[in-house]
Amino acid sequence: MFERNKIPLEVKVLGIAIYIQTSSIRRTAKILLEIHPVSKSSVHRWIKKFEEKLPIIVEKKRRNLIAVDETVVRGNRKKFYIFSSVDVERNELILMRVYTTRNWFVARSFIREVLEYCENKPKFVIDKASWLKRALECLGLKFRHERFRSRSSVKSVFSSLKQRIRIFLCSITAKNPVKNWNLFCKLFIL
Repeated sequence: MFERNKIPLEVKVLGIAIYIQTSSIRRTAKILLEIHPVSKSSVHRWIKKFEEKLPIIVEKKRRNLIAVDETVVRGNRKKFYIFSSVDVERNELILMRVYTTRNWFVARSFIREVLEYCENKPKFVIDKASWLKRALECLGLKFRHERFRSRSSVKSVFSSLKQRIRIFLCSITAKNPVKNWNLFCKLFIL
């Protein structure tokens, strides 16, 4: 990923981790100066290369049943909503996105994005969230309400995600926290 090796890989990885938490290239470079001399432009290049190499490619497949749910995380005294979808039969995480609000418009946008990974129109499993129900109705998709069973796969994803958030981040403070939460979710999927 990094062509030149003037700066140790460990410093570059630490720089990316610090940037995810602070969302400030200048602050990241200042912190890294304690360990190794780096410039702001170097940190900026690492971040760009990292983001370029990070696309998560989920194969477009025929899917029969998809569980969709959302959870709330807090960062910098604000609420963020993480929507997640799991192919129940394959137990495969399809997509995870972070939003600043939770309503039928956001849910519809998320479900449309999930459908990009489907060759067909699968059936969805949701809880009784009115925004999910309305979004699925609006898109003309079949769904059923379920509290446990099929939805447990998406709940286990959230359980693992929240555990990692507690361990690694406590909270994300940044100028653009949604971007950083989405980056954290991409790393979680890997």
